[in-house]
Amino acid sequence: MGEFRLHAISIDEVRDIFGAEDDLAERLRGCARAGFSVPSPRRRGLWSRLVPLTRTDPDAPVLPPGFPTPGDVEDLLAGRYVPPEHLSRCWRVLDLWLAELAWGTTSLSLGPDEIDDLEFDLARAGLPAELSLRRLLAGDPQIPLRPAPDMRTGYSRSSHVAATHEALSTVAGRVDERHTGLVEQLVDFLARFCEWSEEAPGAGRPAPDLLVVWHASPATLA
Repeated sequence: MGEFRLHAISIDEVRDIFGAEDDLAERLRGCARAGFSVPSPRRRGLWSRLVPLTRTDPDAPVLPPGFPTPGDVEDLLAGRYVPPEHLSRCWRVLDLWLAELAWGTTSLSLGPDEIDDLEFDLARAGLPAELSLRRLLAGDPQIPLRPAPDMRTGYSRSSHVAATHEALSTVAGRVDERHTGLVEQLVDFLARFCEWSEEAPGAGRPAPDLLVVWHASPATLA
């Protein structure tokens, strides 16, 4: 089963991760240490330093296959090119950071067939085509990290999010009961953008946009 993962965060804040200033970089390093720590062979703790791991170091933690490395963290923070074989694990890091920085995050379990089925049901209920689920991915995030295999990324500005929320709220009562829970979850999440946008100036932050990451395999960001 695939997944639609939605993050309420300004697209400018997303782009600022790549080439992050010192304070933000340190915060994100700490988040990565906490989120991807593994025991060392001597059980002396977790990812104590962000340094390259080598097999010749007997104290280096043994990372599971596909596990992000300190080098991946530094490549992301510097905005460097990520080779294809590192894309999935770098997206795991970025997804963790997005959840840390976002005003809110939610996910919908949807594979390709389920998306088509839900889109058809919403259209039949009266949702305009320009406000479909796929239109939430219409904007190009323009970040250095390319999508991993079987992944799509995109974003919507807050004005489009508001229009989508209004339209979904109107048709939510007319969708098939198989989709009622998903639609209600999405409507409830999008409803909070108004609240977050009002709070943003007081927090010294821009109003949130909607960043969407869809991936076909649940293992991609697991």
